[in-house]
Amino acid sequence: MRKIKNFRVNLRLKEILRVIKKLMNTAELSLELEKSVQRSCRFYSKFLVPSVVYETFSKETLPFIYEKDVPPKWIAESVFFVTIGSSLYEEYKRNEEIFGEYTGKIVSVISSDALEQSKKFIQRLVLNEAQEENCEISRVVDIPPCLYEAAAKFIPVSKIGINAESGELSPLYSTCGLFYWTSSKKRTKK
Repeated sequence: MRKIKNFRVNLRLKEILRVIKKLMNTAELSLELEKSVQRSCRFYSKFLVPSVVYETFSKETLPFIYEKDVPPKWIAESVFFVTIGSSLYEEYKRNEEIFGEYTGKIVSVISSDALEQSKKFIQRLVLNEAQEENCEISRVVDIPPCLYEAAAKFIPVSKIGINAESGELSPLYSTCGLFYWTSSKKRTKK
């Protein structure tokens, strides 16, 4: 089991602005709203506490089976849980309109972006481990809520403050997924 806490994620301001435009169904945001989003990103980034716990299992020692999008000839899978913690949501709840009437939407998009960046972080870690073993990994496969509890029995999610029960993860911005490992194709010399 590998656990990493409090790593840094860089919020992608342009992506956050793009998603907010889409949520508001507008081509352009007002200058005031753009500045509000920028201030929100700076302020709320202090409350992001990303953490991940993951484990890699060989095909023979899998603790549970979820074979969606399985690549042919896979040999192992890395199962992970990742969260951004509950601090950001708690801070938002203290003053829900600190950055205007759209603060809730902004916080939601910031949280989603931070969680996505955290998933990319774990992907880089697993990829590096796989490459050391002459393997490649699949794209991330999200584990469905009905399997959260089964996965949590074998991955100590409490070490990063996640609780998995009744098909839900808490804190709110948490997720679970896996990567399949396959042997790298060896190139023959001519």
